[in-house]
Amino acid sequence: MQYEKQLQKEKYIKQSLRLIQNISYDIDDKKHRIHWILEHIKHLNNDTNPKISKAIEQYQSKNTYQKLVASKNPVFDILISVKINRLQDDNISIKPFFEISQNEKYDDLDFIDVISEILDYVKRHNEITLHIKGQGIYTLVELYSENDFYDYDRCKIESDLIVKKKNIYKDGIYYMKFLLKGTDDDVRENL
Repeated sequence: MQYEKQLQKEKYIKQSLRLIQNISYDIDDKKHRIHWILEHIKHLNNDTNPKISKAIEQYQSKNTYQKLVASKNPVFDILISVKINRLQDDNISIKPFFEISQNEKYDDLDFIDVISEILDYVKRHNEITLHIKGQGIYTLVELYSENDFYDYDRCKIESDLIVKKKNIYKDGIYYMKFLLKGTDDDVRENL
């Protein structure tokens, strides 16, 4: 009976997440269309009415294109997309690059919280690449940029999931690397 309830709960959560993801895609598509319609209006206006051009530029500067993660891990995709877009609102540009398979360990809230907390220490006005790569029971979370972007002194992340962390400067690129283990169940199954 308990197992059936758990299955129903998981099914409901997955349906809700798919719905949210579809809504996000739809909103993203509409914003993209609005952007290009405004560009077309600006082109047709050809600076004949500076108020129109100024209004369009103000709208576009406030409504930047939002990123949506699509790794086929619904909880991960939604929560990391929200985090990346919040950082974008704080003038932190993140280019996500994920090499992870569909796996329930990536939808684990503790795992997502660690990645979110790692991103909390990125300094404002920076442009970084976020690379997450699955490596068996481990996951490599790597941030890098041409500018020093990470607040190393304040970074005090405490998590049992972090196996190792390291900051490197090599060939003109600053790196911050975290090696994360899977959830306890993943680790036990693979020992």
